Amino acid sequence: MKAVCKKNNLNTGLATASRIISTNNSLPVLNNILLRTELGRLKISSTNLELAINTWVGGKIEEEGDITIPAKLINDYVNSLTTEKLTISSKNQTLYLETSESKSHIKGLSSEEFPLIPQIQEPLYAKIKGTELAAAIHTVVFAASFSETQPEISGVLFEFNGAELIIAATDRYRLAEARVKVAEKPSETRRIIIPNRSVVELGRVMQGGDVEIYLSEGQIMFKNDSIELISRVIEGLYPDYQQIIPKNFTSEAETEKTEMIRALRAVGLFATDTNNIEIEIDPQGKRVVVRSQANQTGDSEVAVQAETIGRGNKIIFNHKYLLDCLNNLNDERVILKTIDPSSPAAIVPKGREDYIYIVMPIKT
Repeated sequence: MKAVCKKNNLNTGLATASRIISTNNSLPVLNNILLRTELGRLKISSTNLELAINTWVGGKIEEEGDITIPAKLINDYVNSLTTEKLTISSKNQTLYLETSESKSHIKGLSSEEFPLIPQIQEPLYAKIKGTELAAAIHTVVFAASFSETQPEISGVLFEFNGAELIIAATDRYRLAEARVKVAEKPSETRRIIIPNRSVVELGRVMQGGDVEIYLSEGQIMFKNDSIELISRVIEGLYPDYQQIIPKNFTSEAETEKTEMIRALRAVGLFATDTNNIEIEIDPQGKRVVVRSQANQTGDSEVAVQAETIGRGNKIIFNHKYLLDCLNNLNDERVILKTIDPSSPAAIVPKGREDYIYIVMPIKT
């Protein structure tokens, strides 16, 4: 193998592929990335056996070939270079890197030792705008569970329903759901559970252009012009979460998101024992009052101006669950909807109907 690449392009490709590689793999080859020439470009591949990434880097291919080498070492080395171009070549399981100022050799492994990355040959299933997909993932993925005993809720639900993709995650204490328009409508409705980590990486690497989606038995692939992300899917049935979304609320409070975040953070400093805070919707005062009290630290109360509808309410929440939602929304104003101290509450962005966050209260 021999190729001439721009340093910045190679650096970006290496960083993208290396994101999913952990440092404590039992198989040494899983610490490596695979470099391979393909169709006039340099292909960089990585896998952790659950998730795989292929990305391509443009350059001048002078000789075909492949090699697998330690991901961290080549990332750190290429990142340290100051020259614009470098030549990479391989021979006898060694990678040679040369610039006008430097020359280095990295010992590698045969590409035959690298795990097989699934090749999905099925026809295109759906297409979606990358920016919209990434934005939706960002507002949902944090709500997934990390329980090994319930693999279904350890993943994120992707429900393709006509011209709409519904993305949902829950840990049974809170639920986030976002809806995204599909650019190319799929031929059939499907509900697919994708591992949480795969979805996190999907939101990070698929942020531009159109994203094509392909399905095969046990696998799903997301693809744009320069990146492929292939993930296994989780077998099983996702909980029927629609049952816990209230149809009607008794009170609503619209606030500035940033002011609500400041109040929750300030009051949360006094909730070190349980993370529990009290939120009062006060229609007469046109405000939301956030309170906490702890025997060892003291107490705190912050009022936030609000436009209210309905009656007053006092409800106890885990304040971190509220912050998780608010910190991941780009909207300036949000609406808190409540029923009573023992019923689920909702947070929705003002003027949008494509997102809802449900959080369970703390019952005392």
